[in-house]
Amino acid sequence: MTPGGTRPGIRATDLMADLQNDPEYQRKMAVAETGRQELARQLREAEQPVVMDLREVGIQVDSVWDLVNTSESYPTALPVLLAHLERGGYPERVMESLGRALAVKPSVVFWERIKARWLAARDPGEEDGTAVALAACATKAQFEDLLDFLSIDVRGQSRIYFIRPILKLGGDGGRDVVEGLRADPVFGKEATALLKRRRK
Repeated sequence: MTPGGTRPGIRATDLMADLQNDPEYQRKMAVAETGRQELARQLREAEQPVVMDLREVGIQVDSVWDLVNTSESYPTALPVLLAHLERGGYPERVMESLGRALAVKPSVVFWERIKARWLAARDPGEEDGTAVALAACATKAQFEDLLDFLSIDVRGQSRIYFIRPILKLGGDGGRDVVEGLRADPVFGKEATALLKRRRK
């Protein structure tokens, strides 16, 4: 204790050195890392049917996430991704990747089918992934759907993804809608942030 009654601070380098030499901490870290590696292995194994079907249409990937993280277009992959999304039965993280991989403009041709999966999402991964897909592929033709989605309370936080396309596609009307969401407990933070960015 210092004269004022407070503990002296510990430097980060000292703390790291202490943790490196702490057998219990090292054991816990090893167990956690083993768990992470096992989960990654299980997810890789679970998504193999999708990966194999993608390869059959000429899309060479090791994971669906490879599509999520690419800037290249992959139109032949979209029907494959949608078929697996609709089939379901994958772990949440794989379901999310299927939805997020559909988050490209050409997916708008599958709007009704992706919308159906979002409305009847079987797990949070599917809900989030399909919301991202809908938000990314929406055009002005889907503007009314986007507005309707905001009132579907059972879809919870995933509805936040629709604020950006409403603002982008809706002109003055979209801006008015987003302005009206500023005090909303679910949408307020995102609406306020997007409107501030628009003003800059």
